[in-house]
Amino acid sequence: MDEEDQFLSQVLSGIAEAEIITIFFPLLRRALVIDTRHDEETEHMIRVMPQVSSMDERIRSIEKLRPQFGNVHSILGIPWMKSVRALREQQITDRLIERLQRAGMPGSKAADTLNKALDQLWRLERLGFERMIKGEGYSTLWARR
Repeated sequence: MDEEDQFLSQVLSGIAEAEIITIFFPLLRRALVIDTRHDEETEHMIRVMPQVSSMDERIRSIEKLRPQFGNVHSILGIPWMKSVRALREQQITDRLIERLQRAGMPGSKAADTLNKALDQLWRLERLGFERMIKGEGYSTLWARR
């Protein structure tokens, strides 16, 4: 088993266990945050959030955003350097939907909400590529003569 397969295996097993899953995209400076905790008044959370500097900061932000659930007991942080599309290709989105279903969210709602968040990330990714191609916000290493 190579390193990439081992990483993917760890990600998939971690998704099955954690109550909160955060997949952060350093190049987009955003994170997909999924909180499987819920009650009769508050639904599960699937949200694109700004990047934070540490997992402690992410935990504090979730506890502040959802104080009714108290302290975070388990969180999985996944650094994702690949494309947003690769989440689907690697079956990670399927596992996330399964995890949300096991936490009590109807499958169609889990898929719809997750897909909306992924679409938001995909648009950010596409915008970033467009800016890179146009040179907006980038500087070159070598100047043209």
